[in-house]
Amino acid sequence: MNVRAQGGPSLGILHIIPRFIGGGPERSLLAYVAEERRAGTANRHTVAVLDVPVSAYMLVAARKLGVALAVRPGEEALSGLIAAADIVQVHFWNHPALADLLRTLPFPPARVLLWSRVLGLHAPQVLTAEVAGFGDRLVVTARRTLESAGAHHAVRQGIPIAIIPGIADMGRLDGFAPRPHEGTVVGYIGVVNDTKMHPRFAAMSAAVRTPGVRIVVCGGGGGEEALSARFAALGLAERVTVRGPVEDIRSELETFDVFGYPLAPDTYATSEKALQEAMWVGVPPVVFPFGGVRDLVEDGETGLVVTTEDGYASAVDRLAGDAGLRRRLGDNARSFARSAFAPSRWTRELNRLMVEMMDSPRRARAPLPGADEGAAARFVRALGNQGGAFAASLYEPEGTLRRSEADIRIAAASALLANGEGGIAHHASAFPDDPDLRRWAALIAGRPNT
Repeated sequence: MNVRAQGGPSLGILHIIPRFIGGGPERSLLAYVAEERRAGTANRHTVAVLDVPVSAYMLVAARKLGVALAVRPGEEALSGLIAAADIVQVHFWNHPALADLLRTLPFPPARVLLWSRVLGLHAPQVLTAEVAGFGDRLVVTARRTLESAGAHHAVRQGIPIAIIPGIADMGRLDGFAPRPHEGTVVGYIGVVNDTKMHPRFAAMSAAVRTPGVRIVVCGGGGGEEALSARFAALGLAERVTVRGPVEDIRSELETFDVFGYPLAPDTYATSEKALQEAMWVGVPPVVFPFGGVRDLVEDGETGLVVTTEDGYASAVDRLAGDAGLRRRLGDNARSFARSAFAPSRWTRELNRLMVEMMDSPRRARAPLPGADEGAAARFVRALGNQGGAFAASLYEPEGTLRRSEADIRIAAASALLANGEGGIAHHASAFPDDPDLRRWAALIAGRPNT
């Protein structure tokens, strides 16, 4: 096989990904392939999707790029895809289907690049040592992920680590031109629910005092109706538009003056494509330094970084009242983004890593431990060093103080740990017959276990 055809790699790449519904990792995958197509790189891509449903929009987008999809392939079919691939990219986050696959499937000899799509520091999205050790290379999307247990393990084991941000499809922004509009628009694009957004998003927005400020929220996630109700209760219904899912983000960004992007304190966000896109077109952001976001925005240079709820409202007021400041920060953000987030740069870097991997033979690897354990025990494993309360609740005898205290901590879990992807409710839904997962789901729901 010619791995350096046309000045670059020509590889058969298998992507193993938990879902394909239009979230950040899926869009990043397709943005990477689209950039390859523009550059004339001849890689062949197959995506093995482990869970359904598959978004019709993403299905069509993949087909247009010549990407083959294998949806919920059986063990034999997936083993065949792995054996045939030059490189296997495992797009990692804590998802029941992926966790079970890594614990149960005997991988044929392969070259595996494990790409962590989460920060990996907090439950439920932890990059554990055993997961990081599964790959021949580890790619992380934020510098802070180097603090994770998985990254530390990779260093000890001599597994090379690269930092490559999630690749955004900046072609969606071609033709961008700001459009005149009334007032000052503070816009948000992203997941709309309490597992992603700051839980006080509505209240912080209500504290903005500058006349003429309007708030536009774009995105799905199931929390649109609840967010609208919160704004209405605060008397902001006439100043707020909650649009729901939007594909034409360029048209929205053309009317944004400020990108208000306050995320939840325990977010596992890394290189946030929505933030990349806003900065790419020069819309100055206001953010908290949570997750990987703290490395994307420099306070006072490419946006405003705040640490308190009052600070968020004050920062929005400051930008709303100072067009010159908006222009300066926006210009700086655009200049920074065109270098830091350039899709061509990171596509070349990723392909360079894979060409290097071709110099090593495929190797066999054992499944991760825990296949013979119950679903709750596997959930505890997936939390690594963040699973203390769940381990105590699972293994301490009923009626003991340690188990009671653990259950109290579980009942008070954050929205992300309780109901976010990879969290308690997600695993309980995936394994409804597991009594301990049912008990934990009942605790977070505030009802007796039945």
